[in-house]
Amino acid sequence: MRLLLVNYMETTAPGGINKVVFEIARWLSKWGHEVVVFNPAWDDNLQMSEEKIENFKLIRGYRYRGSLYGLSIKNVEVIREIIKKFNPSVVHIHGYHTLFSPEIIYVIKRSYPTLPIVLSPHYGPYGHNTLAGKYLWGIYNKLVGEKIFKKVDSIIVASNFEKLHLLKAVSNVDPQKVVVIPHGVDLIDLSKRRDNAGEIHLLFAGYLLKLKGVQYIIQALAELVYTFNIKDIKLIIVGNGPYKANLKTLAKKLKVEDYIIWKPFLNHSTLLTEIKKADIFLLLSENENYGITVAEALALGTPVIVTKRTALKEFLSEPGCFGVDYPPNPREVAELILKIANSDVKVGPFSKKIRTWEEVVRDYERVYQNLTNYKED
Repeated sequence: MRLLLVNYMETTAPGGINKVVFEIARWLSKWGHEVVVFNPAWDDNLQMSEEKIENFKLIRGYRYRGSLYGLSIKNVEVIREIIKKFNPSVVHIHGYHTLFSPEIIYVIKRSYPTLPIVLSPHYGPYGHNTLAGKYLWGIYNKLVGEKIFKKVDSIIVASNFEKLHLLKAVSNVDPQKVVVIPHGVDLIDLSKRRDNAGEIHLLFAGYLLKLKGVQYIIQALAELVYTFNIKDIKLIIVGNGPYKANLKTLAKKLKVEDYIIWKPFLNHSTLLTEIKKADIFLLLSENENYGITVAEALALGTPVIVTKRTALKEFLSEPGCFGVDYPPNPREVAELILKIANSDVKVGPFSKKIRTWEEVVRDYERVYQNLTNYKED
């Protein structure tokens, strides 16, 4: 089978969408399938370049920045040329919240009407704190979504929340087309040994955006330090993003800057080491379509605190995952942290929601094979 994966982001960069694309490409190429990944160039120096990663080819097109919401005739022509030369059995497109993916779907179906297309929208109420999010998202779903989702042959989502939200927002999506495949983890290792010399280590990892809720973690840290008089504690914040300056200002205001360690995005193996060492991982987001770092933390035996909303609440049935209401009450979060830290929390065994990427990509492979078999019969 020949698979073309199309990603509007840089596939080798941090982030859940990139991780999904990378793992699908890695495993399917490892199993003998031919895989090509295309993404626009996010670095001008990498425009129109090719790179061999493990057993698959990554092709970068023209730059993404500067395009109109992702629209790019040049990149459309690059993808046309790839399809002409590579002749893929299936095209799997990732992302829906820019015009890049709808443009690609429209052009492919117009030029190659029998070529099966799978779409992973990674769908959620993106940007609802912005003017565009509040007033234009519904219009976008109506004018673009209702046309595009009709054209694709299968839709893969990561959670029941994402499926329900998509079906509600885009009225003509066929539920029979929608397949739920939760994201994977690199490994499951529940052996856990505290080696922080009695100090509580809290961890957040991800993009520093307001909707990620890191501000609530910092507020809970202040409660632990000044209300509960817990001085042997550290909060490690891994990641970068536009909200970082606000978070640093908040930490200074609450006088907890000395209890926080800031780290940039880490390579994945180093991040997994940080997760394994942490006593508690926290993700107090307003919105998540899945929460891949939650799955990774649980898979490494680290207890997790999440908000009881969107896709995060689907983790609450997994042993070792604890929930708080949204918006989180900092004192309640602090009390829950102390409860977890002072007890012998059992993490796992898990449902099929937490599996290795090898198992997860087998589900993707079955979707692709079903589509190609259908087309060939």
